[in-house]
Amino acid sequence: MKILKGLTLVLLLLNLPCMPGFAQQAKPVTIPNSEHRQIHSKLAGNDYDIYIHYPAGYDTAKRKFPVLYVVDGDNDFSPSLEYLGLLMAEYHIPEPILVAIGDGGLIGTPGNKRNRDFTPVAVPNIAESGRAPVFLDFIEKELIPSVDAGLKADPANRTLYGYSMGGLFATYTLFEKPTLFKNILIGSPALGYANGAVFETEKQYAGKHKNLPVNVFLEVGGLETPGQVEPNKQLAALLDNRHYESLVFKHVIINNVTHLSGKPVTMLKALAWAYARK
Repeated sequence: MKILKGLTLVLLLLNLPCMPGFAQQAKPVTIPNSEHRQIHSKLAGNDYDIYIHYPAGYDTAKRKFPVLYVVDGDNDFSPSLEYLGLLMAEYHIPEPILVAIGDGGLIGTPGNKRNRDFTPVAVPNIAESGRAPVFLDFIEKELIPSVDAGLKADPANRTLYGYSMGGLFATYTLFEKPTLFKNILIGSPALGYANGAVFETEKQYAGKHKNLPVNVFLEVGGLETPGQVEPNKQLAALLDNRHYESLVFKHVIINNVTHLSGKPVTMLKALAWAYARK
């Protein structure tokens, strides 16, 4: 595991005109109490960038902290910090350790591998797809043990957050490893992937279990396409009608938002539900 002390971002000034007050060379900006670790997964055979933010007072604290695991970490590390900060300011929630899992680069860049790691089954038109089982193995058997052993992490208070394809992965995790997390927060999941293959995962789980001991937040935007909204409602109905024991479930349809405009609203609502509700 490679540890880089101090997480930095680079301000890109290339498109700014040379004018008084602007430096001629870009300078890094440090995110306080944060660091970047690179982990090689023997199980998945891939390298993952792990972005970690430590709560205020972490170094001297004698207690353990909740841990928030966020997929699509290259994109969602900074937004997670923003919304956690808002919740701490308004609701005085206990600040968790944030562990954001990067997946090869920003969404849409050539190196990004979310279609590989978040998909539960392979489909012919998506290269490398179907590796969600291996990615989940990495999280369960390599990343979480490393966090629990090396950080002041509370193993009884883990939360997983994912949106869109990340939400599909979070849904898959819900029915494969429901006890791995206390809270699973699912934003607008791509449940139609592979003709709704994740519903077969739920069906297999329901055939063997009456208990689903986890807190689940599920969201979709009111202005999203029917192909996104209807499977979401189907999953919500299943979770209601199965009458799973121990399940705490919240389903939210956010009016007047699309798949993209709903993302920031969803993250704030999901984190508030997990950390600020009575």
